[in-house]
Amino acid sequence: MRSLLGALVVLLSSCATAGAISDDARLDDSARETAAKKSGRECGPDAPGDLVLLDATTGGSVPCLPVTVTVGDSDVYFRGLSGPRGQVKLLAPVQRARLVAVADGFAPSELSNATTAKDRVLELELAPAEGFWLKVLDGEGNYLQDVQLTFKQGADVIAQLRSNTLANVFFAGRQPFSGQPVVIEAVGFQPVTVSSVSELGEDGHSLTLTRQ
Repeated sequence: MRSLLGALVVLLSSCATAGAISDDARLDDSARETAAKKSGRECGPDAPGDLVLLDATTGGSVPCLPVTVTVGDSDVYFRGLSGPRGQVKLLAPVQRARLVAVADGFAPSELSNATTAKDRVLELELAPAEGFWLKVLDGEGNYLQDVQLTFKQGADVIAQLRSNTLANVFFAGRQPFSGQPVVIEAVGFQPVTVSSVSELGEDGHSLTLTRQ
């Protein structure tokens, strides 16, 4: 299972206008590559990379995307187009680095504690600007995928959302945690009451559920 213990993904609010070839969560990598080629869009090299860009809303990779990746705020390690599978090759290996991606159609997004290795590809999630997102985790920091969540204020149900393959849920409008207690329920987990984003982990976006 995915875990936040190795690398903390910090998704800053961003403006999502990804192309049609990347916004369908039902497409696998091979289908995305085929769609990218058929669309006639220019892409980066079709070769294994160090980093894959993921659409935090759909969970899919983002191919053919203009992007700049820096270590910290200034050292450029990649500038160009992501490949047909959403991967990019960094200028050099990194160790326990903070990667910042600035991509066309998305706001800056970060991957902390990033270390490249030959046997794996780092994942960096790009989140949309509008609305508010939550990363749904268990007590061990593992991603909770495909979990139906019900959000209540008093007797009113204010939202029912299902976590995606990256364990993310999104509110289309403003975030609901503005002082009034919100009870979050999910089958198989203990209810959680949240009144403020300060209760949602260090990043203000992490919702931890405890199994019953």
